[in-house]
Amino acid sequence: MSILQKTQIIAQIISAVALVVTLSIYYLQLRTMGKQLAAMRQGTDAQHILSLMSFIESEEVRTARQLVYTTLHRKQFNDWTESELQAASRVCASFATIGRILKSGIVPIEPIVEGWEPTLRRCYQILEPFILEMRKPENGGPQYWIGFDWLCDELDRVGAIERRTRNLHRARRGLHIGSRFRRLMAEGNHVG
Repeated sequence: MSILQKTQIIAQIISAVALVVTLSIYYLQLRTMGKQLAAMRQGTDAQHILSLMSFIESEEVRTARQLVYTTLHRKQFNDWTESELQAASRVCASFATIGRILKSGIVPIEPIVEGWEPTLRRCYQILEPFILEMRKPENGGPQYWIGFDWLCDELDRVGAIERRTRNLHRARRGLHIGSRFRRLMAEGNHVG
């Protein structure tokens, strides 16, 4: 083998090593960028959640929700006053908006479900006659405040998943306890 051929082989080996090192560096950069994107996404999600929470907790929505809880739950729908109807409308519209936003996927649903499930369910229960009235064709139509319905349906779906998960954990724990009990009983039979 001549010196030229040896030089070419050494140059090719150095090039191959350099290529592997370069690809390794690119891989590490991509992983770092992926982590940075995930962190940015978490930050954006947090900002969206905070914005949504400040919307839910705005003074006028909170006052309207309080009226629903303290007054409307005790009255028949036909006896609601104009100001009570406006408060009911404000609550329905706010939860419908939240439902549309969550359905779009911009904001993760879990933080809302965790903190607002009882409030959403109770408000929907109290306001259901009003919602049905507003969905009549002469009023708003069947799609009126559909985001509120979606939100309540999503609560049911998430609740069902959580219940199944809890039941699986309990069943596994029960199997563990049952096998432990059988082992203790078997050990007890050997002693006596």
